[in-house]
Amino acid sequence: MNEDRIWVGLDLGLARTSVCVVDDDGVPLHELECETKLGALKDALAPFPMERIGLIAVEAGSDTHIVRKLRGAGFPVVMFDARKASKFLAVRRNKTDASDARGLADLARVGRNTVSQVYLKSRECEQLRGLLVMRNRLVMMRVAMENFLRSRLALYGRPFKAVSTAGGLRLQVQAQLADVRVEEGVDLRADLQPLVELCESLKVHLAALDRDLKKMARSDPVCRLLMGVPGVGPICALSFTSAVEDPGRFRAAADVGAYLGLVPRRYQSGSVSRTLGITKSGSRLTRTHLVTSATVFGTTAPDCALKRWYLALRGRAGSKRARVALARKLAVILLTLWKTGKGFELDPAEPEAPGLAVEISDQEPPTGADAGNPSKPSEAR
Repeated sequence: MNEDRIWVGLDLGLARTSVCVVDDDGVPLHELECETKLGALKDALAPFPMERIGLIAVEAGSDTHIVRKLRGAGFPVVMFDARKASKFLAVRRNKTDASDARGLADLARVGRNTVSQVYLKSRECEQLRGLLVMRNRLVMMRVAMENFLRSRLALYGRPFKAVSTAGGLRLQVQAQLADVRVEEGVDLRADLQPLVELCESLKVHLAALDRDLKKMARSDPVCRLLMGVPGVGPICALSFTSAVEDPGRFRAAADVGAYLGLVPRRYQSGSVSRTLGITKSGSRLTRTHLVTSATVFGTTAPDCALKRWYLALRGRAGSKRARVALARKLAVILLTLWKTGKGFELDPAEPEAPGLAVEISDQEPPTGADAGNPSKPSEAR
């Protein structure tokens, strides 16, 4: 019966987990700490029949392996968005694992329809996301090292040009160091040579990783379909498909814009009503890839209704806002192509060309609460 339901909060740690069980009135029935293992967690919940458990709440994070195991054992486990759940937990005076478990139990009991639930991706999808995140980190490291090389050489008036190959980087820096040694009498080889070697290693590894990712995209029929959109390359296609994974999670194609944080926030109080910046919820990496694709689309796509819309918006609102708006439209188009299985077509004369009809409109995107709550649970990041 409804009166007999219990609610469980698990504050998962790498080695230990705090468990709290409360009744429908929020009264604690069972509190303990155990190992973060399936057997130990089953023993902790053994005093309560599984049919009495209304919900088991955990914060989204890196503990997806134990969530999979608990779901496989039949437990009703739900992951809540960590950023929003933290605000729910912040009302407590003390921050401890036990109080977090108690707060998560209350979140399952009274806040399950308020705080966004997180979609648990498959292992294959998580592995792909891991590769994309690693690639992004390596690119950031390479750029940081090249910028440091550029700044050090600039102190001696030596130019530094970006090169795509590892060998070209080494030759350029060696020539610049030789000139500095001759003209300035300063030997920078001991300082900069290790950075050059690191940059070379990163370039070689990134080139191999990019080749593997391109092969993955070309071997996947969905990615091949999405890459038919101008500006959408292998990385963006893989990033989008791995961020969404299941297009059926979205009842309406426009919901994917809110899911990826590409819709504006709304502030309204009394007579004050303002449209703010985008929500930036969901995957930041995929959002960045979509904005990059929108930039490429705006410069390389042939004349069509979507490009004319983008150029007109850029003239009114500026290039930055126009790119973000175009990225949202591209996300909706990609999801529509994925659902329908039809290829993207450009018709320069008709706005309602196949692939464009879903987005060539003046309808406002969802804002406020709707912007942060798509039709299905959000992404496990």
